[in-house]
Amino acid sequence: MTIHGTYATVDCEGVHVRYADHLDGGGSDFGRAYVPFIASRFGKVPRLLEWCCGPAFIGFSLLGAGLCEQLDLSDVNEEAVAAARETATANDLDDRVSVFHSDCFDDVPADRTWDLIVGNPPHMNVTTAPAEHIEVFRKIKPELVYADKDWEIHRRFYGQAAARLAPGGSVLLQECWAASDPEVFRPMIADAGLEIAGVFPCEAPHELFYFLWVRAAA
Repeated sequence: MTIHGTYATVDCEGVHVRYADHLDGGGSDFGRAYVPFIASRFGKVPRLLEWCCGPAFIGFSLLGAGLCEQLDLSDVNEEAVAAARETATANDLDDRVSVFHSDCFDDVPADRTWDLIVGNPPHMNVTTAPAEHIEVFRKIKPELVYADKDWEIHRRFYGQAAARLAPGGSVLLQECWAASDPEVFRPMIADAGLEIAGVFPCEAPHELFYFLWVRAAA
């Protein structure tokens, strides 16, 4: 890790990603499981979006590993968006990376679609989670990073994502076993005209997390 101005910098598959600790929701750690998983299951895709990107450890890692041609990044946090834009410029990637400050897809061009959407969204339904679990997260991260009250963020995402997938496109989100079960998301996915195509536990040392693969319903 090195320091550049107000940001620390970490190498993600050859891309030097700018970040601050409070912006990192886990992408620098368990988010790295995306690279081998996508390489083995999907291969290279033309256009990829990292939703809830934070500093975009996942998206930049996938781009650096040659697993997408064009990368879009989106986050509701303006500070995270600024860090991601600085990373793109510092690595001469402005011609391959677009960064959107957007609440879900509200401020992403309406005609933009993706072959693959990935993300490490807030994992915890703070309405039902045990108070002691919430307190642990509250001590180390801002609420914006971990809290999804009544799964409203997920529900809105899936409702909008269905129209944003290119033909044959997929959604692959990283979720946490300690905070959710895939069945929690199945009704909202079905309501959006999508279906769960697979659930894949992350390999060691990230067994606490799983990939939820979603695509258009057959």
